[in-house]
Amino acid sequence: MLGLLAAIALAPWTQPLAFSPLAGWQTGASGTVKSAYVGHGQRVRVPKESAAWIARNVRYRSPATEDPPNTTLRHLRRNSVIVWAVIFQGVPRGQKRVRADLEHAKHFACCEAEYVPGGLYEMTGTGPGGAYSVIIRVFFGSPVTPALRAQAQRALNRLQLPPSR
Repeated sequence: MLGLLAAIALAPWTQPLAFSPLAGWQTGASGTVKSAYVGHGQRVRVPKESAAWIARNVRYRSPATEDPPNTTLRHLRRNSVIVWAVIFQGVPRGQKRVRADLEHAKHFACCEAEYVPGGLYEMTGTGPGGAYSVIIRVFFGSPVTPALRAQAQRALNRLQLPPSR
């Protein structure tokens, strides 16, 4: 029984977060690493996270887990789009499943260290089965147009959240 519980606890971390390929976009990921995120009141001995990104019209220069990816944001060009996501252990009570849809994203001016002309759009929630928390951030290198929004949504649609088991 203990082995089964351990397997269930590890399941999302055996398949790290990733974006499937998209023509004209670069992708990258961290794999499963020790988490920098706090587990929302749940005690986890060695918390895990997995981050991934997909970028267009900018060379991604940041470590995959850099949040926000300031090294890359410094080099944003007009019409650049970056979609960055992370999953991590710990789920707050009552949190709903994440929706990777810009229509439901919160908009922020962004960021701590770098100016981002189009701002930041953020979606948060849980992954499948409530097995982990998810943060998805979209950065735009210029004011958001319908065409840029459509490009970003195509990239969001490529996000592959690991199954809960």
